[in-house]
Amino acid sequence: MLTARERNSALIEAIIADGTLTDAALVDAFRSVPRHLFIPETGALTTRGGTLNTEGNSNRWLTAVHADNAITTQVEGGRAPRPRESGRSTATSYGSAPTVLARMLELADLTDGQRVLEVGTGTGWNTALLAHRLGESRVVSVEIDDRLLEAARRALRSAGLAPATHLADGHTGHPEGAPYDRIISACGVRRVPHSWLGQLAEGGIVVCPWGLLESAGVLMRLELGSKDSAVGRFHEGVGFVPLRTPGPVSSPVHDAGQQPDEYRLTQTDPVSPLLTFPSAFALSVMVPDWRMRRRWIGTGSGLWLCDHQGASWVRIYPYGTSWMVEQGGPRSIWDELEEALELWAELGRPEPDRFGLVVDPKGDQRVWLDSPDERSWPVGAPI
Repeated sequence: MLTARERNSALIEAIIADGTLTDAALVDAFRSVPRHLFIPETGALTTRGGTLNTEGNSNRWLTAVHADNAITTQVEGGRAPRPRESGRSTATSYGSAPTVLARMLELADLTDGQRVLEVGTGTGWNTALLAHRLGESRVVSVEIDDRLLEAARRALRSAGLAPATHLADGHTGHPEGAPYDRIISACGVRRVPHSWLGQLAEGGIVVCPWGLLESAGVLMRLELGSKDSAVGRFHEGVGFVPLRTPGPVSSPVHDAGQQPDEYRLTQTDPVSPLLTFPSAFALSVMVPDWRMRRRWIGTGSGLWLCDHQGASWVRIYPYGTSWMVEQGGPRSIWDELEEALELWAELGRPEPDRFGLVVDPKGDQRVWLDSPDERSWPVGAPI
């Protein structure tokens, strides 16, 4: 059986071979700070919901830890996940897939002497990679969950590292240590917090997941320009846990069983554009304020969509050889989505990497297509 170090080495070599990890200093960090030091020996789940326990099956634990997948370490309510639960409960912390961290750190364009704020300590692995790359004194990490923070600190100590870590709301950053050359977060945002840009040094960069629809997130690289404005481009797709704020977790999207105001039968598959990444991303940008969740009924798998308050909604499900679309409320969300889908087709079905974000000095944020000076859509308040 391969040792943990041997498995870690094989994982890193695979990430290098596929071209994801190219910076020599980052390669050294990934080789020197193995992932297994930062994954709990009990109480974690694989992406398929299987439990990971070193006592029950250490070989299976090592195999999962050194695979290129995310690992769920905590779900809503601040508790450890239970077997087969990952698809039913919302993850509030996970160990990011190694290639995702590699892409983020490569996008950050790290160089010696930089100071970095990490938002969301999580398991502590990314914190450790940053500390190894830049030095412990150059890294500050904030975490909103005290239990996660204590576990991360223990893991960091086991790796022989002690960067500054603080219990704090990631939205506020850590002004005491500003300015930072880089702000990096593995947690996703819908709007870039104004405090982050205020804590960046001139020419500083933010790298984090961004998305208005959690199933259609992207990596974002946002650079601070002159007059407190910032411009960035989106990169490849990525799954993410939203950046948390103090207080209860938002209620999940669910079918409220309401009677529709309108029925519509269609032969055209209405589900595919909402589940296919390029079109789903474009729809999330072009149509404001909506959320989505899979809906299982007797006739098959459908979808439930609603706005922030649940006042306007759409129910989609198979109906014989056709599809039934029902909607209700003051907004006709489905009509808005159909119009946006037509516009996306007219624009040449652009992939997400043709889009980007601009933040003006007032804090207004817009998603642009191809150039900040061309067609754009405003980013509304977080849902």
